[in-house]
Amino acid sequence: MKRYKLFLLLHIFSGFTYLYSNAITKKSVLIVAERVFDWQQNHPTGVKLWEWEYGAFYSGLIDLYKVDPEIKYLKAMTDMGNQYQWSVRPRPYDANVLAISHMYLDLYNIIHNPEMIDKTIYCLNASFERDPKVPDVTFAGNRYWWSWWSWCDALFMAPPTYAKYAKISGDQKYLDKMDELWTITHKYLYDNEEHLYFRDDKFFKQKTTGGKKVFWSRGNGWVLAGLSKVLQSMPNDYSRRPFYENLFKEMASKIKELQLNEGYWPSSLLDSSHFGGMESSGTAFYCFALAYGINSGLLNRSEYEPTVLKAWTALLGNIDTDGKLGYVQRVGESPDKVSAGDSEAYGSGAFLMASSEVYKLLSE
Repeated sequence: MKRYKLFLLLHIFSGFTYLYSNAITKKSVLIVAERVFDWQQNHPTGVKLWEWEYGAFYSGLIDLYKVDPEIKYLKAMTDMGNQYQWSVRPRPYDANVLAISHMYLDLYNIIHNPEMIDKTIYCLNASFERDPKVPDVTFAGNRYWWSWWSWCDALFMAPPTYAKYAKISGDQKYLDKMDELWTITHKYLYDNEEHLYFRDDKFFKQKTTGGKKVFWSRGNGWVLAGLSKVLQSMPNDYSRRPFYENLFKEMASKIKELQLNEGYWPSSLLDSSHFGGMESSGTAFYCFALAYGINSGLLNRSEYEPTVLKAWTALLGNIDTDGKLGYVQRVGESPDKVSAGDSEAYGSGAFLMASSEVYKLLSE
């Protein structure tokens, strides 16, 4: 794999060669984000575009579009939505189906076409008519594990959709429902000692080869990114906002502590010897979330900015000259080995999210 040197980014754009040294600029951020977008568009994974893998990609693309409103980004999103008639998978209790609605709702805020969100609204409303109504967030051995938010990834997939639509509609009941469901999952999966989420209940007693608890990097990346997107839409005077802000700060502090010297986070957060340290998807989600924390005033810039820029530089080192982001752990549910050639749409999406917040972080 042809890789960028740690402090050297070569980019071919409109027939010219741009060469960047260790200086990170707004322009360089947008250039590399475009390259990652172009590569992903030209290399479809074969997964249907309304699935969660692409939901994360389009969630990142709409974030990028907000800071860099290129026509081709808009076309990619509207083409996707029109192809699928702005639908979500017909499985309304499954958090995964709502990942694509991040983009639908944000794009609706720009275009104001009700067809973009009518099916999302139908899916959200189904959560008020559950049967059975008794929560069951067990995962192991539960054939209906998807009916409640029983895995930590769900906290990225669905909650931002509830929060975004609550803001659009002005109806707090959607935010209250999100809070109700998040709280149930939080009480079950959050480790109050480590300030991290177990992926699901299969991992409560598992240990790494080094005897540490197993906390999956991308799993906690899903949570911290989802938390960031919820806070972006949640009113400042919402009564439960302090819980989400405190959770964000608590997790951010732990994540900062666990960053490796090279700028990455290991696949298994508490034990870098457990499948190694280089992994792009969790790192990109953390880069996004911590940059958002600084930009929103939740995190201290002087304390967290070096962490963000170190992560950003590490991610650049995993992008080849075609724009492919490598070292993205494949679809899974736990820490695993990763190789340079591994890439997935959600990894590209996480990088585009990070691009949007790093762009905001930088001065002109």
